[in-house]
Amino acid sequence: MWEAVLGEAVKALAVGAAGGVKDLVAKRLARRRTAQDVEALLADPASAERAVRELVETDPGFAERLQEILAGDGTGVRDVPGAPAHFVDRDRERRSASGPGVHVITGPRGAGKSALVYRLADDLRDRYPDQVYVDLADYRDGTVLRHSEVATRVLRALGVETNLMTTDTAELWAQYRSVTARRRFLLALDNAEVAADIRELIPSSPSSLVLVTAIRQDDDLLTGNVAPPIELESLERDFALELLGKASDPAAVEAERDSAAELAALCDHMPFALVQAGVRIRKRLRRGPGAVASVLADFRRTGVLGGVDVIAMAFEQSFAELSADAAELCELLAAHPGPDFTTASATAVFGKPAGDALDELTDAGFLAPTGTPRQRLFNLIREGARRRGTRDVATDRALLFFRDQAVAADHLTSPDRLRRYAPISVPTPDFERKAPLDWVEDARETYGALAYQAFERKRDVELGQICGALEVLMLNRGHHRLFAHINHWGLLAARRHGDPALTTRILSQQGRTFFLLHDFDRAQPLLEEALETVRTLDDPALESSVQEFCGRFHEEKGLLPAAADFLWRAVTLDRAMAEAGRRSLGIHSRMLANVLLKGGAYEQIWALLAESAQQFPASDSRNLGRVSMVRAKYLRTIGHYDDAERELLEAWRLVSGATQYTAEFEEEFGRLFAARGDHGRAHTHFQRAWQTYFDAGHPREAEFRSVLANSGRR
Repeated sequence: MWEAVLGEAVKALAVGAAGGVKDLVAKRLARRRTAQDVEALLADPASAERAVRELVETDPGFAERLQEILAGDGTGVRDVPGAPAHFVDRDRERRSASGPGVHVITGPRGAGKSALVYRLADDLRDRYPDQVYVDLADYRDGTVLRHSEVATRVLRALGVETNLMTTDTAELWAQYRSVTARRRFLLALDNAEVAADIRELIPSSPSSLVLVTAIRQDDDLLTGNVAPPIELESLERDFALELLGKASDPAAVEAERDSAAELAALCDHMPFALVQAGVRIRKRLRRGPGAVASVLADFRRTGVLGGVDVIAMAFEQSFAELSADAAELCELLAAHPGPDFTTASATAVFGKPAGDALDELTDAGFLAPTGTPRQRLFNLIREGARRRGTRDVATDRALLFFRDQAVAADHLTSPDRLRRYAPISVPTPDFERKAPLDWVEDARETYGALAYQAFERKRDVELGQICGALEVLMLNRGHHRLFAHINHWGLLAARRHGDPALTTRILSQQGRTFFLLHDFDRAQPLLEEALETVRTLDDPALESSVQEFCGRFHEEKGLLPAAADFLWRAVTLDRAMAEAGRRSLGIHSRMLANVLLKGGAYEQIWALLAESAQQFPASDSRNLGRVSMVRAKYLRTIGHYDDAERELLEAWRLVSGATQYTAEFEEEFGRLFAARGDHGRAHTHFQRAWQTYFDAGHPREAEFRSVLANSGRR
């Protein structure tokens, strides 16, 4: 059961960087061994593994303490929506699902499955301070769940930085298993449908708690290392009345207890319907006594009882109580792309300020708590509003709003970047007090949903603008799989629209995305088509970019001579463009120098790096820092160690200690000191690089474990 934790502990012991892990193991072993014997045992990886395995298998308390040390302080992430305002009973279920393991909560719509998960997370926040929530419905295309995006979402919530998120799919799952093995956290997976939805996502750690909700008791979902299912049914009569009172007014329900009991029965004692009825009672109380009887009369007129009918009835009755503005906004938000929205995007689809109408929807109990400034309709509310008719205007307004936001963020983040989408003049964007790229990143799932809707509605120009603008998100934040999904529809739209330059750009970007995901078979034909198409255009800047991507493709595959050939062509095109090609020349000459350095062709590296640095203004410290880093590697390779150290320190100064480069700098400092023969300092830097990769579960951890083992023997 503790195999995954054991594996992580052995990794830590192998590099001598384990700190608390080594201390814990040494103290336990010292109970039956001399200090000298313990030291010798821990110095031998095979003996250390056998000893730790014995301790883990015979002492659960030791195993749990070992995992706590491996996890460190945790992120303290509280990613689950807040506890529901109105909640009753379910005490037996809360006790059943409070321990580690996988707990599947099943029940019909409206039974309160998600509410129970939120309440459990709140109950257990001291035992599980790290909590991650994922609504699987947000990552499902039809019946297909985008598992890799869910795994990425969980890793990000647990503190793995974007630059340390591996892009290779197989390595991503290894990273997921490694990180979750060391963490004791609560993972909530809402709206599972089949066992395949959750199988890969179950953490490796036996002490973590996984809460899964599902409507049906799928037999496969309940097999394996899963506790007996928790089946939610309707509430007992007294608890139903208590919930009705909490959602309205306890005194009013008590004063009209018979009417309240009949109303609760009409609601089939289902929590969702009871809360909706309670909200209506609360509003009727403003008119005076008799509010419960008045709502009961409304429900009687519907002539429905029990099952799904009661959910539809509760929605229709509550919807009828809304003002015209709130009702219209609810229908529009039901067509809002993606899982959630902000006040700004709600205003966009509404066509006028939405604040008052949103407040009314909140008061009516239509909006689910998210624990963030983003809001969302309850799933049942969304379904009910959609049944009232499609609202194409919402999609059209959302498309233009999110297009404008993406384009504005693109220009503000990287004003000099190559673009081939149709230019537009964007009014003053509203990023709601966030950095532009942060706002777009938060809305990424909305863009994912919007791509297909835009293609379906033949809004090819707008979809092309979104694809082009979102390049800046992938370049800076990753999300490669989501970007590939969006680009799929963007490429089809660009072809349909007959825009060869945009088609070429998306082809090359999609090829780049796939080779970064190490899906070379899908990347190659896209890049070949982009290269063939761009040669028919009089667009040297675009051709230079395509040559760059072809070069990077071959570099990723380890084909360095071919990579250098493509990058030489890019540099030649940049030079011919003179001033217009300065920025790309600076980037491409550095890339070429780096490839030549990897291939051992040193002759032109120094001149290329000098040429690269000349293309950037002094204010572009990031690109100048990247040039200094390659220069430092070159100087170290040819044995100019003092100059290499000065250049490396200059590179660190230029990037201002940006955390995404920490591991790269630690590695290069380690290689520099190792080349000098200062193996103690080299070991320290390699150890820091290893720790960064180990904490992130990155596959390079194994590489540095080997480096440390070798450096430690010197």
